[in-house]
Amino acid sequence: MRRLTWLAAAAATVPLAVLAPIGARADQVDPGGGQGGYSVSVQVHFSGNAAPGGGGGTTMAVNLHPVCWWEPAPGDYQNAAAMLEWYDGVTGGVQTRGILSTYGPREDWEDAVAREEAGQDLSWYKAFCYDPRDYVDYGLPSSETGDTDPFDGVAPTWESYLYRAFGAGEPIPAPMVTPDELAEAARDNMEIPDPEIDRNPKVHDTDDATLVGLPTFFWVTNPASVGGAEGTRFIRAEVVGAGAAVWAEVTATTSGLTLAWPGGSRTCAPEVALKSYTQGMSENGACTVEFQHASTGYPGGYPVAASTAWTAAWVGSDGGGGALAPLANEVTELIPVAEVQNIVEP
Repeated sequence: MRRLTWLAAAAATVPLAVLAPIGARADQVDPGGGQGGYSVSVQVHFSGNAAPGGGGGTTMAVNLHPVCWWEPAPGDYQNAAAMLEWYDGVTGGVQTRGILSTYGPREDWEDAVAREEAGQDLSWYKAFCYDPRDYVDYGLPSSETGDTDPFDGVAPTWESYLYRAFGAGEPIPAPMVTPDELAEAARDNMEIPDPEIDRNPKVHDTDDATLVGLPTFFWVTNPASVGGAEGTRFIRAEVVGAGAAVWAEVTATTSGLTLAWPGGSRTCAPEVALKSYTQGMSENGACTVEFQHASTGYPGGYPVAASTAWTAAWVGSDGGGGALAPLANEVTELIPVAEVQNIVEP
């Protein structure tokens, strides 16, 4: 149950004449609160060679499920001086644990009065955390509680002393998300291109067919599709505007390029799949296959699937890490295969 009773009491106790309706700031969005399915748009910066936009680094909005966040405080009030007077009236100036848990520390209200008197336009927000222990990590410990769990309670507990007045244009701290969910977002946004393949031989006047019983050399023309010679792709995701750094790094690893066609398959390690054909090149250490039959009966040629399979693992700012769901890319190309005797002139 959300503990918002002091706001209701404020509206009932303070004369309505001093409570003008609060003017919503441009960045005020009421997400509706709640548990479970609640999500919010979070600005995340992606970097690394598998980051969106070519790996140079980009920032984009990602829908995530926060464990802590700020949302506009309910209630029609904006007069900080009147609210401080009301606060002193109901608390009697006492700062006990019970007072703090219900009404908050007086210093927050004093600060708001000083800022308002200095001409700042203020809007009130409240921090929500599903687990009270997260308030400290969210950068909101209370000096009265020794920088530990603010107040005892069974999660989810909504601690009402975590109200803050933000000035117009002052950035609202980003929602707090867990590194493991950030890792999932990083994995989902990894850019791993489909393999683009080339081959040799290509016999002229036969639709560039290759030959039965002779080695056909294959290679990828885009090294990123097999993660370069090391077979890895990397992405880092970090929340923009977080009070404390929240990041996750994901590394995807592939065993190489797999070629599959009716009647056979072969997997070539990344460094092998990168070796393009040169005249006189040996089969040893090259990505070669031998087709045993002509592609008669397959219009356009054998359907050859070129694919890469990737495992993914993450590490995060909280020291956590582990495996993620694998990834895979596949394209299919038609490759005609001809019998030697059918193309040799008498």
